[in-house]
Amino acid sequence: MQTLSSSLPHYFSYAEKGISYALRAVVLPEDFPLLYKWMHTPHVIPQWQLNKPELELAVYFEKMLIDDHQRLYIIQIEGQDVGYLEIYEAKRDRLSLYYPALEHDLGWHILLGEESVVGKGHFKAVMRMMSYFIFEHSPAEKIVGEPDESVKSYEYVAHEIAFEAQKKIHMLEKTAILYHCFREKFYERCGALARS
Repeated sequence: MQTLSSSLPHYFSYAEKGISYALRAVVLPEDFPLLYKWMHTPHVIPQWQLNKPELELAVYFEKMLIDDHQRLYIIQIEGQDVGYLEIYEAKRDRLSLYYPALEHDLGWHILLGEESVVGKGHFKAVMRMMSYFIFEHSPAEKIVGEPDESVKSYEYVAHEIAFEAQKKIHMLEKTAILYHCFREKFYERCGALARS
């Protein structure tokens, strides 16, 4: 069955300020060494808590890859694999226990795994790329996210990409800030996607 997330493209490219960004679908087992490395990187461990033994993590990602309510992507900057993105259908996700999810709401979990790109100003562009990707290739009218309230990077970029904090939600493993990004407001703030 074709689901909302499984209908998303395998590849998407985007450019901002002369820098090329892209998303490509995760391929296993080829991408597993990267995922394993990133999940064991010190700046990733506190938020993701997936610094598991190799076999356990491999099984985890195999299960994630066949779960048809989400798609897994590798984030690229200038052709280099630098991070990981999950896009999920909120109504079929546990997030729907915490807010009234609509049929086409899509959410995200994101990390920049390569320390060489962290803190270099790429996060906002990656978030904007993800938002264009979702709005250009799905009927979603709203993108949702629930980062841990201790992760301040979202606060710093939210306004510029039309992500609006809704409320705190108390999930089992974290207290999160629920964000909504509405299609119309996103395009008002960021403009139409430039076609190359």
